[in-house]
Amino acid sequence: MMPMLISKKFVYSIVISSSVLLLQTLHAADPVLIAHRGMLRHAPENTLPAFRVCLDLRIGFELDIRTTKDGELVIIHDDGLQRTTDGPNRSVRDLNWSEVRQLDAGRWFDPLFTGTRIPTLEQTLQLIKERKQGKSIIALNIKQLNLDGEKKLVDLLEKYDLFEDSFAFDQSAAMSQRLKKMNPRIRIGQNVNRKSIDARLKEDQLDVFLLTFVPDKAEVDRLKRQGKQVLFNFGGAGEARRNPVVWNQVRAAGIEGMLTDYPLECRQVWKHADQETTN
Repeated sequence: MMPMLISKKFVYSIVISSSVLLLQTLHAADPVLIAHRGMLRHAPENTLPAFRVCLDLRIGFELDIRTTKDGELVIIHDDGLQRTTDGPNRSVRDLNWSEVRQLDAGRWFDPLFTGTRIPTLEQTLQLIKERKQGKSIIALNIKQLNLDGEKKLVDLLEKYDLFEDSFAFDQSAAMSQRLKKMNPRIRIGQNVNRKSIDARLKEDQLDVFLLTFVPDKAEVDRLKRQGKQVLFNFGGAGEARRNPVVWNQVRAAGIEGMLTDYPLECRQVWKHADQETTN
C-alpha cells in the first residue's frame, strides 16, 4: 500500500509542478478553465484526485451527478458501473450507497489509483470549500435526480455556500423551475446554440449560457448586458477540441469560462500568446 501512495503523490507533484509557472502568469481577465470531469487526462474522471488537482491549479471543473438506490448523490458519468469501476454490469441506480462505496474507481485508469472511490456530492463540495482559491466555476451536470435529490442538492450548495461558484445544467426545464423555487440563489445553465439565443433570452430562465458555438465579441457582450454568465462548451477529446485557434478566438471574444478536456494545454497557449504580444 505504501508504494502506491508514494506513487500517487509523485504523479500529483508532476502535474502540479508542470503548471506552477503558468499560475504565475494568469490574467484576471482570462476565462476560467473548466476541466471536463476533472483533470480526466491525468487522473480517473469524476474522482476526488481529478478534482483536487483542479482546485490546486485554480481550474474549475465539471462533474456528473447521479443517485443510488437509497438516495445518495454520487459523482459518476455513466449510468452503468462497468466503464469506470470494477463493479458489475448494472446501473448505479440499482445499488445502495453501502455497495457503491466499495467499488474501485481508479484502477481502470492506472494501477497507481487503485483504491480510489466514487465520491459523493457532499464529499466533493466539502473538498471544493476547503481547497478553492478565489473565483472558480463548478459545472454540475445533472444526470439523474429524484425529487428528494433535488432538495438535497440545493441544501448541500447552501451548506457549503457554493451557489455563486456553481451552476446546474442538463436537467429538464421542470426540474430547473423546482430548483429555483427551493432557492432562487441556485444558478441554472444550459447548452445553447446560436439559433436559440433569442428564444432563451426571451424565456429568461437561464443564468448561465453554455455556448456550443464559437461566439464573436458582439454576441458575448450582448449576453453580458442581459446579466448572463457566458461560457463556451468545448468539452470532448480529439484534435478538433485541442484547437489553439479556437481557444484564442473565444478568449478574445470575452467569454468568462471554457469547458475543456485540455485545460493545461490551453493555459500554455494563452501564456504563449501573451508573450508574443509583449515581444
